[in-house]
Amino acid sequence: METGRAALDPIGLIRSSLRIALRTPQLWVLTLLLYCALLPAFLLAGGFGAATAFLTIPSQGSGTGAILSPLQRLSIGGWIAYILVTLIILTATTLFSWAIQAAMIRASDAAAEGQAVSIRGSLQLGKKRWQSLIKLALTFGLIIQALGILPLVLVIAVAGSGVGRAGMLSLVQTVLLPVNTVLGIFLFLLTMSIALEDIRPRAAMQRVWKLIRGSWWGFLLAYLLQGVLALAFIIPFAFLLTVAIFLFLSGWFLQSSLEYVIGGAVCVFSSPVGLALLTFIMVFSTVLFTQIYRAASKTD
Repeated sequence: METGRAALDPIGLIRSSLRIALRTPQLWVLTLLLYCALLPAFLLAGGFGAATAFLTIPSQGSGTGAILSPLQRLSIGGWIAYILVTLIILTATTLFSWAIQAAMIRASDAAAEGQAVSIRGSLQLGKKRWQSLIKLALTFGLIIQALGILPLVLVIAVAGSGVGRAGMLSLVQTVLLPVNTVLGIFLFLLTMSIALEDIRPRAAMQRVWKLIRGSWWGFLLAYLLQGVLALAFIIPFAFLLTVAIFLFLSGWFLQSSLEYVIGGAVCVFSSPVGLALLTFIMVFSTVLFTQIYRAASKTD
């Protein structure tokens, strides 16, 4: 039996993942499908975030009364119905996004093995995988979505001033951040185990735990590399976004169309590049994690 460090060749896996990510357009198409599946979740999360923020704004003397008034008049029953419907939609969105992630993982594994990659074949998960993903979505998926909307629930439940609600919101978000991060990592690895080995959730949990204990450093390396790539992506595009906002504000204050045109040009030319870089990071990370999982499995 090979040791974890002998079986895992970090440089070799990174080079192989880079080659597969650049030469497998099917993975890019699947990633674009993943964006489409996640769009409803982003819109709902944005709505919840906006509602939470508005409910923490002090109402007296505020110019946001037209927005706050409907939210403040909404009954407890109305909020409960809104939250339940949102949870159902988010859980369904989570299920389909995990299914596409499973397809990406299967396609990455096929490419790493030198097999032909088919989008349709990768998406054909089979009855057993679908049942496992549904169980995950109705348990861990529901939990992580509930944690995501917990700040809004607490803001609604806590009486008092906007300042008190804002303090409660900040505290809850700080506590939940590491919890959601760990849960997200664990669920991604569970999805990977189900996608690659076609096993039940309970067996997948045991499998993931065993692999992490034996080859934790490989998965940690992959997450660190993913974080570095994401940071390298965020910094330049945050700068470009700042420049665009500054140009739009300058055009508004100076009543000049030139700043609007330049700011629009910055957005138009940077958006496709940003999307391409984000998609590359998604594809590369999925391939790398898949190969690390396979390499770690060989040490058993």
